[in-house]
Amino acid sequence: MNMLKEKDVYDFLRNLNTKTGLKDTLKYLTVYLRGAVNAGAVWVLLINPETNKPMHKVCSYDARERLAMMPERVQKINKLVVDYFENTFEPEDILEFINSISEDDLIVEPVIFSKNLQGVLGVLGKNNNFRSENSDFVRLILETAAQKLEIISLKEENERTFKERMEFLASISHEFKTPLNSIIGFSDILQLKNQNPELEKYIKNISNSSKFLLGLILDVLDLSRSQSRKLELQYEQFSPKHVILEILESLENQIKEKNLEVRYTLMEMQINADLRRFRQLVLNLISNAVKFNKVNGKITIVSYRNEKGEFVFEIKDTGDGISKKDYNKIFKFFSQVNQDQLKRQQGSGVGLFLCKTIVDAHKGHIDFKSRLNYGSTFWFTLPAA
Repeated sequence: MNMLKEKDVYDFLRNLNTKTGLKDTLKYLTVYLRGAVNAGAVWVLLINPETNKPMHKVCSYDARERLAMMPERVQKINKLVVDYFENTFEPEDILEFINSISEDDLIVEPVIFSKNLQGVLGVLGKNNNFRSENSDFVRLILETAAQKLEIISLKEENERTFKERMEFLASISHEFKTPLNSIIGFSDILQLKNQNPELEKYIKNISNSSKFLLGLILDVLDLSRSQSRKLELQYEQFSPKHVILEILESLENQIKEKNLEVRYTLMEMQINADLRRFRQLVLNLISNAVKFNKVNGKITIVSYRNEKGEFVFEIKDTGDGISKKDYNKIFKFFSQVNQDQLKRQQGSGVGLFLCKTIVDAHKGHIDFKSRLNYGSTFWFTLPAA
């Protein structure tokens, strides 16, 4: 490989790493190769591995060659490839097939990533020595690009899988809402009409468990909507201190059950944010601090305006804490952090993912620090305006 081409490879790698989508990467690959080997046309034809039918075709032509016979020749080669994949495709025969359609001025290479044959790359030159002079270089560039294509393909597959799971959860959640509302309504009526003290505890458990499950379902529906489209915010001005105090009051029974000591220092100020989402965010963080705390534990809450003028909320507990090996899971959907504790305290793993979704939508920041068996501190910031 000559020095010019070595430098070209370094430039290619640097620019390749900036690409994030499959088509964007393929377009860059074809344009780069056409210029690097002075080809008349470079194209990539990707085949759907499940149906063996064409899925993507990206092509780059030399402007002068577009007026000649080159587009017709590219189309003819692609027809051979499509016919092969649809009718006579055998993985072990692909190299024999590619050699059969390659010519002195034509390089055809298999495109392989994610451990599968995904299609072919074609490079059409302008002289009869083109294939012998450029095959090694084209193969090197294709192998490099295939690594990037594999990363993008895995990322897109994960996104598709996550979206399908969210849609499935959302459809089930919708079905659960109506009967759950009936259970909650009738259990509340039973509480009002009940005259038997022995039954009070059971009726209360039915009501509380149903309300917890309904809250989880509503969280899942919120997450499903936020993943399918940008979370919509309804901005208004309000006092975060008043919202935090209301939430603490609503959790008074749970706090008393664990005999928790709650201390707070809340700055009196106004912020501009989505009130419903803010309430949801703070409720999740405070209820987690209560839920995962130890009996006779402590909770400390502070809110203030930092040097950037941002609103800051911080909550510290004396609960089980989080192991460092689990730090990267903490804001993931249905995270597998501390499953024993989640089951014991009716935790779902949804709340913190939703918190991050809400903070990100406000263009804020959320983070935490924790020490196993010594508790955790969570905080978030929201822009002033």
